[in-house]
Amino acid sequence: MAKIGLFGGAFDPFHNGHLAICRAAAEQLGLNRLIVIPTFVPPHKNNMRTAFKDRYNMAAAALRGTGFAVSDYEQRRGDVSYSAQTVEDFAKMYPGDKLYFIIGGDSYRDFHSWYEPWRITDKATLAVYPRNGAEVEVLPPAVSFRAETIDVSSTLLRERIANGEDISEYVPEAVKIYITEHNLY
Repeated sequence: MAKIGLFGGAFDPFHNGHLAICRAAAEQLGLNRLIVIPTFVPPHKNNMRTAFKDRYNMAAAALRGTGFAVSDYEQRRGDVSYSAQTVEDFAKMYPGDKLYFIIGGDSYRDFHSWYEPWRITDKATLAVYPRNGAEVEVLPPAVSFRAETIDVSSTLLRERIANGEDISEYVPEAVKIYITEHNLY
């Protein structure tokens, strides 16, 4: 039985904080595979600034050579991207394997308000990391792990880019190149 981590998000853009979470989850949870899943149509964000294709390509560029994968599953499925459906579908794709659904502590605190959260916990173990320095008590069967704290957010990066500021310390070089070549943000 393989241990597979599922890490979803807008990734607009994918940054070093995301990469640190991937590395920490893989190491501390003993994952055999980690899959980054950019959301296609998030139910909680009405205005995705950046096309799925660009967000997917930035994640793929950032993950190249890391051993982590990126999936276009939610785009292929179409429609609103509910985590409950995504986790159930990945459980069907990986029968017999142990799935971990990776979320930040802020999301964990609000998890009860998500769309049908029991569908997620029926198929996967929640793997929670502290976000923005905020500790959260994680109750079994959920597990916690620690990732290097990198003071960055996708919102901050979009603002810095719009203001012509350098983002080199916050994103993998391949993401910076992609943003520049495609004139994003």
